[in-house]
Amino acid sequence: MRASILLSVTFCTVLLLVPFAIAQPAGSHVSVSESVSDPVTEALVRDLTASGFQVNPGYPMLYEDACADYTYPTLQSCFGNNPVSPYVIPAVKAWPDEYIGPTPVNVFGNVSPGYIPTYRLEPRDAVVIYGQMPPPGKYMSVMTYVWTQHGRWKAKDYNQWANTPDHPPMRYVFSTIPPDDTRSGRIWSFSTLGDSVNNAVMQKKSGDPFGKNRYFIITPSAGTDQAIRRILQDRGVPDDEIFTEQIPSRDDVGPIGPLGMGENAIDFLTFFRYALPNPGEEAAAGEWWDSFRKGDTPRLKVMRVRAPSFLGPAKRYDLLTYDERTAISEEYLADDLQGLVNAVCDRVSSITAFSSADCTRPAPASSFMADPLRDFGWAGPYCRKVDMVCFDQTDAGLFFTGPLRLDSGQVYAVVSTLATETGNATYVGLSINNASTYLAPTGGGVTDAILKGSADGFADTVNNTDKFFVHFFARNCGALKNLLPLDRSLDCTEITESMVPKEGSTTALGDPTLFGMFWPGIRDYIKPGSERGPDTKKLLTPRILTFTQ
Repeated sequence: MRASILLSVTFCTVLLLVPFAIAQPAGSHVSVSESVSDPVTEALVRDLTASGFQVNPGYPMLYEDACADYTYPTLQSCFGNNPVSPYVIPAVKAWPDEYIGPTPVNVFGNVSPGYIPTYRLEPRDAVVIYGQMPPPGKYMSVMTYVWTQHGRWKAKDYNQWANTPDHPPMRYVFSTIPPDDTRSGRIWSFSTLGDSVNNAVMQKKSGDPFGKNRYFIITPSAGTDQAIRRILQDRGVPDDEIFTEQIPSRDDVGPIGPLGMGENAIDFLTFFRYALPNPGEEAAAGEWWDSFRKGDTPRLKVMRVRAPSFLGPAKRYDLLTYDERTAISEEYLADDLQGLVNAVCDRVSSITAFSSADCTRPAPASSFMADPLRDFGWAGPYCRKVDMVCFDQTDAGLFFTGPLRLDSGQVYAVVSTLATETGNATYVGLSINNASTYLAPTGGGVTDAILKGSADGFADTVNNTDKFFVHFFARNCGALKNLLPLDRSLDCTEITESMVPKEGSTTALGDPTLFGMFWPGIRDYIKPGSERGPDTKKLLTPRILTFTQ
């Protein structure tokens, strides 16, 4: 089923590349292989070049702690990363005629001369990723985005969202490359081109993919895809182990492009992401990640290829579509959610010196978290139309708030259904974002493994507490020491000044006007039995309660 435009923030990851071929000048149909240690790669390069393909190399770069030194200085944003897993990004060898930029090549860390982490595509081009998938875990995916495009947003679009509450600061919603350059004419887009190829997609087509070899083709051309598939099949790769991520020529609001190597062409960023290894797989997952950190034996490899013209005209993919998203309605829990909010309000006010205006009825609108797609309509096609930064994806439902202050002793409680317990998620992540950098800091996130059972202490007055969670955020969780029993101390995340700088700091990285502020985000990844995140229209809206002394 293909239907509605869908979104959800945060983030996917990885592409790995190993040097294996040198592209010849435009018009040449021969590539010269470099020496490689991988016989599979050597044979594949040999087959591709024999078929007239040009082949370009690359190498893996792991993205985990480079925001402060590279990403924020370049983009003025760390783009709301998911803190439960790092990212591996490809640095690919640029084609001889490829325009480089305007994103600096070191946006995700140092790269070797001649290599780039964001790339352009001719209609006959493809990126081919292949190799051993990670050990069994909750999630993995390959996903490609439009990274930047030429354009200028209109004042009416900017003002519309500037006057809409409960979303990230405008500096993260509308941004140029380079940042704040009104003459650049280049918009940071970071918008989806369709659904990801995730573990649920792989499972449906070829069985359990974890730990197995799989092959991915990212291309705008059906003809290029077919030619590469034939070469892989001739080498004995089953067709059901090959997956294509199509770069469409248009979406329902207009064309996607232009393609090409020139300055005005859109450029792309691809991630392969892996999150949350299963219990007992942690050591194997560490070895899988270390294969990229060490750089000598990466488990995944990538080729950048260009099909020869004698294969015929490039057959562009047509309309961008998204899978329809489903969910088990949580409406039957609506009264219980309100009852849990009431119970949390009563418990906090009776045991501590805190109270909250969010405990009143009717509840203020600011106490409800927002979903970018459901509430704002933010998805790739819309974002490209109005030249805004999207950060969207379709593998998770997402709820977040606007920036919240920390440094006057506030305590925040997130009260929500737990989608893993309502049948609407494979895993749930609850994390914070540093408002001044849009970084989700290490230690600032918890998953459903921690959240499960956190509402059970309210079972004396609330039904179905196993379907909910309650989690607190504060500068000092000691303020809740009489509220949380020792065995539930993890139900409060203490936000240190290394996670979110103190208001008035003169040394911290980030936007000083946003120091001392954060916002929480909930990610509900992949509804069981489907290939996408849940339809958030059928989920109850989480509540965020602000307590002050």
